[in-house]
Amino acid sequence: MKKLTNWFLLILTLVLGFTSCEENENFEQCPEIKINVENETGSAVYRFAAQLDEVKDLRFTWSVDGEDVDTGNLNDLAGQILDYRFEAGKHTICVKVASEDCPIQVCTDIEVERDETDPCPDLFFESRQYERPSQYKFIADFRGVNEINYGWFINDEFVEDSSPNEDNYLIWDFKEPGRYEVCIKAETPDCANGTSYCKVIEVAEVNQACPEVSFSKEMEAGSANTYVFEANVEGVDEVSELMWYVNNDLIENSTDQQNGNRTLLYQFAPGEYKICLKVTTPDCEEGVTYCKEIRIDGDCPNIEFSRDGDSLYERSGEQRDYVWTLNGQVIDDQEVILDNGREFSLRNLQAGTYKICLGIETPECPNGVEFCKEIVIEENDTTKCPELLFTRNGNTMVADFDSVKDVEVYEWLINDEVVETESNLNGNNRDNELSLEGYNPGTYVVCMIAETPDCPNGVKYCKEIIIE
Repeated sequence: MKKLTNWFLLILTLVLGFTSCEENENFEQCPEIKINVENETGSAVYRFAAQLDEVKDLRFTWSVDGEDVDTGNLNDLAGQILDYRFEAGKHTICVKVASEDCPIQVCTDIEVERDETDPCPDLFFESRQYERPSQYKFIADFRGVNEINYGWFINDEFVEDSSPNEDNYLIWDFKEPGRYEVCIKAETPDCANGTSYCKVIEVAEVNQACPEVSFSKEMEAGSANTYVFEANVEGVDEVSELMWYVNNDLIENSTDQQNGNRTLLYQFAPGEYKICLKVTTPDCEEGVTYCKEIRIDGDCPNIEFSRDGDSLYERSGEQRDYVWTLNGQVIDDQEVILDNGREFSLRNLQAGTYKICLGIETPECPNGVEFCKEIVIEENDTTKCPELLFTRNGNTMVADFDSVKDVEVYEWLINDEVVETESNLNGNNRDNELSLEGYNPGTYVVCMIAETPDCPNGVKYCKEIIIE
């Protein structure tokens, strides 16, 4: 019995060993992948290309800082190139290459530094298939997009211009298959020689055996935000499969005959959605896709903020559970977020450009709503900032700096809370003093803060005051 057991263990070991070797051998046959990075110095726009010898039957998925990137094209199984506009800082870019035998992921790290001295706009646009494989939507996305004039060009031919506050996109139907260079170009008073950003679009030839595909939509009677989508498939007698996607997520697929069920019933929350229908047939195995973008309005509050000096203020005046983000990171520091979430202090930010957003979710607005602005913090010319100073006289702090009469407004703070504002505007008389009479014994941090037109970021002077 013992010998039989030993023989069984030996045979099992050999079988597992052969299996393991076979799996390793298959893995070793996977292609070697490299990521090539292209970037013009000082630009926040990057291009990444996955380099490998064989791309047949491989699927590429790109991610930035752990988040998958939507390429906007359900038919794109190659997707070797990723164009992306970054915020300043360090980022990790990965590409997953998947086939039945070769699951591989390769990553690279970059540090993005935007040249703030470059007067030309850092142009960029996203591209995605629109309703049909030959139709594309190009969406301009760069700092100042609503402030300058720019033009769209295809193969060096001007096709459309865009002015401030107009739609920042171009929808174009390519009549013939082939390679097209799509560019966005702009000139500004500070960038007289102009600048441009281009992409090459490969429009594939459509299989003539593929059907004409579209769909209609209507709201279901008596429902709230529930829609019925009905597929229209023309030119074929047999359909192999229908696949419905909502924001690139497969919702439903089914084998279908000409008279089968071709509808999708879907309830939406308020927000923007891309609905796609992909149809395959025996003669069109690669399938054909038709998409529409829809917006579902809900009872979302209107939120907005404005800048006043070194703070941003929510403008409605209503107390809500607001969320502030700085370059995509949630900020909940009580020294930055003031007035129960309605104020965002800019005082501690270094010079630079920041994307700051105010957001909120409510039961009536479950997907939330967001308002964003790019906020520029200028570099202080410290030679033009007042040299603040105060002296102590008993429990009274006395402003004692040379330009005190020239500074129209300044503030006194105790432990980072504003306790008094000194102003000589509109003929106001001020005593330039702060009294700590009545404060309990202890140690307090007393500060003065002032802003002037020549010192827009403000200047601060502090002392620790001990009251016995």
